Amino acid sequence: MFENYSINLKAVYSQTVSTPKGLKLPDDWSLSWHQRETLEALRDPKIDVVFNTAMTGDGKSLAAFLLAMVDGVSTMATYPTNELARDQQKQVQNYKDKFQPDKDPQIYRLNAAILEDFIETNKLPSKQSGLTNLSNQAEILLTNPDIFYYIHDFRYLKRFKKDGKTKGENANKLFSKIDDNYNLFIFDEFHVFSSAQVASIFNAILLIKHTVPGKKFLFLSATPDDLLIEFFNKSRIRYKEINPAKEQKYCFSDSGNQWRPISQPITLFFPKTLEPNLSSSYDWLIENSESVILKFFQDYPGSKGAIILNSIAAVKKLVKHFKDIFEPLGLSVRENTGLTGETEKSESVEKADLLIGTSTIDVGVDFRINFLIFEGADAGNFIQRFGRIGRHQDFHPHPYHTYALIPKFIVERLFEIDSHPLQDGETYDRVTFTEVIRCPSNYPSVNKFKHYPKRWGAIQSACVHQELRRLTHQYPEAEKNFKEAIEAAFDVKIWTKYDQINQCLQENKKNKKIIDEARSFRGSSQLDCAIYDDTNSEEPQNERFKTYNLPGILSNFKFEWMDRKEFIQQAEKYRVTTTRFQEALCCLKLTGYREVREDWRFYYPEDISDIAKSGKVQVLKNLEIRQLHGSGINKISDAVSGRGLVCFISDCDRAYLRATLGLPIHFQAYSLADKYSSDDKKLPPYTIAFGKSALMLETLLWFRKPKKDEGWIC
Repeated sequence: MFENYSINLKAVYSQTVSTPKGLKLPDDWSLSWHQRETLEALRDPKIDVVFNTAMTGDGKSLAAFLLAMVDGVSTMATYPTNELARDQQKQVQNYKDKFQPDKDPQIYRLNAAILEDFIETNKLPSKQSGLTNLSNQAEILLTNPDIFYYIHDFRYLKRFKKDGKTKGENANKLFSKIDDNYNLFIFDEFHVFSSAQVASIFNAILLIKHTVPGKKFLFLSATPDDLLIEFFNKSRIRYKEINPAKEQKYCFSDSGNQWRPISQPITLFFPKTLEPNLSSSYDWLIENSESVILKFFQDYPGSKGAIILNSIAAVKKLVKHFKDIFEPLGLSVRENTGLTGETEKSESVEKADLLIGTSTIDVGVDFRINFLIFEGADAGNFIQRFGRIGRHQDFHPHPYHTYALIPKFIVERLFEIDSHPLQDGETYDRVTFTEVIRCPSNYPSVNKFKHYPKRWGAIQSACVHQELRRLTHQYPEAEKNFKEAIEAAFDVKIWTKYDQINQCLQENKKNKKIIDEARSFRGSSQLDCAIYDDTNSEEPQNERFKTYNLPGILSNFKFEWMDRKEFIQQAEKYRVTTTRFQEALCCLKLTGYREVREDWRFYYPEDISDIAKSGKVQVLKNLEIRQLHGSGINKISDAVSGRGLVCFISDCDRAYLRATLGLPIHFQAYSLADKYSSDDKKLPPYTIAFGKSALMLETLLWFRKPKKDEGWIC
């Protein structure tokens, strides 16, 4: 068993307040300070945007939906993961049951798959019809920021080109309908997104503000995004931050009736010797599976726990391992990842004694657990995952134990080097501890890509502005006001962006893919494959048809090639809506997972050096895959080779870029070799990034180009 450092975290109490006059709460309910302040700020006509930065477990969800429950305000709420949206649907229904609002709001949850099924079931002609229909029925709509953004980027309209001009439906046909229906827009856990998504949502908010004024926007997250605050300041959008920690509305001991417990005392362990590699966490879990993990459940019967990791393959292997040792004792082990079917996802959080999952469960899900193990890729990720434990008092007198699986060099910074901020065995409050983790000298920070909004986010802005120019008869001042706000916020000239877009399209029609990538929310799915997942025999047949990215498949799974026609026929046999598979790179059957991560690389059959030196985003064909194993790998390589991929190529190797630029853990950057480096046994000398990651990487490396080269895209 490995040695650990440990610290103790005090319980956290949130200050409650007297119920505002005229507000009726369910019996025995009271409001925290931040909940009352949020309600008052959203009612204030002088405020456009509210940031609520209350701690995890302090009831930010109630603060968000109070307006809907007591004032009947129609609400669209967005969540970054389907799992969080599902969790919140249950929570909002509970509020409705407790408050019994007069207007009886209908609550719907919506994502891309649900929308496709709704359209097919109701025989509707388009996504636009589906969205309009659903918004007419739902006073409270829970969806994702992708759909919210695409509504305001005019993606669901019927458009065509004629005589070089865009024809078809007016830009406001859908967004004005949606914005008329809803008066409050909520963005939960928005801090998980990068500057690319910040720019997208800012564009959408500005569009709403200057076309359908008077709407409210609420951001719920641990900290307000500095970039978004900067944009609001420069564009004169009025906002207010509700920050209980700053206003000393938390205390760390039981201080009487005016203070509600929101987090239990927790013992946090830090294993001392984990190396910064892909297998160290897995090895630690295997070695400690009985002596630490199973023993905790045996010592404290009735406990519930979760393990949150970065790798789906690791989760798959560990689920089998822990089932073998837990289930003979009557303890259930279940999984929840991006590949898990909807039935298992919906049941696993509540029914598992030990839940093993990935990022699908680390964002905002309300766990009832007293045992947690997690990997922390960066400071924000650490705080996010650590926040899953201690939210409920269900387990007293059992203790609350957490193990943070982080590299030993970070543990050394926290406990060993000069002026280290933590002392083994000491007790700290959550606010102080959070500040320690957020400090860049203690925990490596992740790149925020601050130049992205000016360089690429403004491409979206120009496209929105172009649509507003066509709507001057409906919104006479919108085009002018939107332009002024964007130019002030992003420090750009809209007309310059028009010129860049036109130059891009004139050089090569295929470059429209680059513009489309800039206008996407999380990025396009260029390398997504349609898959039939045969790795879980208990999963219903209709839930085994999924999509997953090719690099993840190549690294972690055993697979077989499937004919596209056969795949679609099989999916339709089980009544699976197949629309989402139409653009898939290829179709594969997952047959198992690899014990050792597969070594593979992208390969370009010619000299890539000139392309790498150009420092430009481009659409590239003829890429291949080099991998030793895998049924159908040649066919996969052919599929990749035949597709024009939006990419950016650097002449620095991937390890160097990750170390020096602070790239996020799941950033889409991969090793690339060419005809002159393919036999090099070392790490391939080039790095290739795809889609949105290509645009983001370009913003970090454009300065490497010659000063006279103003090239923007190729």
